[in-house]
Amino acid sequence: STHCISSAASDVYKRQVILLLLLVSTSLVAQIETDRPDFTESPNVVPKGALQIETGFILENDQESTAGLGGPNTLIQQHITINTTLFRLGLTENIELRLNTGFISNELDFKSDLDNLKAQDTITTKKGFQTSFIGFKTNLYKNDKLSIGFLGHLYIPELASGDFMKTNGQKIAPEFLIPLTYDITDKFGIAVQYGLTWDGFTPNPITSYTLALGYSITDKLSAYVEPYGFLTNNGDELHLINGGFTYLINDDFQVDLTGGFGLNEAAPDNFVNCGASFLLFNK
Repeated sequence: STHCISSAASDVYKRQVILLLLLVSTSLVAQIETDRPDFTESPNVVPKGALQIETGFILENDQESTAGLGGPNTLIQQHITINTTLFRLGLTENIELRLNTGFISNELDFKSDLDNLKAQDTITTKKGFQTSFIGFKTNLYKNDKLSIGFLGHLYIPELASGDFMKTNGQKIAPEFLIPLTYDITDKFGIAVQYGLTWDGFTPNPITSYTLALGYSITDKLSAYVEPYGFLTNNGDELHLINGGFTYLINDDFQVDLTGGFGLNEAAPDNFVNCGASFLLFNK
């Protein structure tokens, strides 16, 4: 009888120890939180000592029609980001370092109809690594529902290559972003972002805004919709909307698929975007 009691107590103790170890190990594993695929950046940083890689593919199409001297002209642009990759390194509990690069291919197809008699078709292709940026992110404030961040980037013309190599007069260009997220419920949240970006040529910045609505369909599958836009440094306004899904394969691996279209004439007609994100720990 005494042996049975001590054996039962031992089993309970073992279960408690196992449960405690599971809780501790779970607390040491951080679930991945990404800056893609939407345009609103997360205000939160990656864990200290962690390296997170977010990579993807983008296909964007745009078509413009203008009245030329000899007849109608059509400019068809296809912008392909063959690979865009963001590296995020957790420097401290509240600061991460960032490096972004991307290899792109632009195809411009200019069609002109001279007096409706003879069509001319000119295709121009540009390829290379676009101007990359280095920078940082810090979390300014965070509680159970609200989080506010600040991002600072520097676009370095010398890091571009191919047809996008630095041109005369192009300078290092800064970018500042302020994202904010708020969890309305456990499943539904809202995010906004305000940004200023310079192109390295003029002192006038490009102003950007985003408004993202996200919903957790399951523990692994989430959906979002996001209107966003830009006020360019020459006065043009571009307004777009995109939406898509993210799927959590596990706590360290996420895939995504999204698409969008322009809401005004100046904006691109449509685009699709897919990618994957990996969270790696430096042990």
